[in-house]
Amino acid sequence: MEEPEAEEQPAGKIAAAKHWAGYGWFMSLGTLLPLLVFLGSYVVHLTLVGAPVARKGNRLGIWLATFGQDPPGKDKLDARKREDREPFTERVRRRSPAGYVERRGRPVPFWARAVWFVLVGWWLGALWVILSWSVFLAPYPFLETVSALLDDLPSIMTLAQPSRSSAAG
Repeated sequence: MEEPEAEEQPAGKIAAAKHWAGYGWFMSLGTLLPLLVFLGSYVVHLTLVGAPVARKGNRLGIWLATFGQDPPGKDKLDARKREDREPFTERVRRRSPAGYVERRGRPVPFWARAVWFVLVGWWLGALWVILSWSVFLAPYPFLETVSALLDDLPSIMTLAQPSRSSAAG
């Protein structure tokens, strides 16, 4: 009976070491490199036709933060989530252009979207990308929150109908 425990213990230690190594990566280069990827994706997003490529770039930036691993303590954090509290992304979204467009219930006219993009959308989109990345400055990688914020980028930039009805995170 002691032999299986002895075999399981090193495997558990290896898994824990992987999690902590991933966390060490996140706290060093894993925080800064996603910003470069997100800004590159934003530049691709500016072309408007490059949006699918930009979304893949955003996913790469999120993956790059932790190399796709769950951060240590994720299970504990998930268990502590209160169901009665509105997620952070929903609180932000309610006050963002994406929330306005969603509450409006009908599409914004093309001419208004074009004026918005030229006068406001391109620089507000850049600020939105930096805001989304700034979540990584917390000592814990809230990957779902960053993903949900970046998913709203097309609506922020062009007042397009949001592609999802509710954010997660």
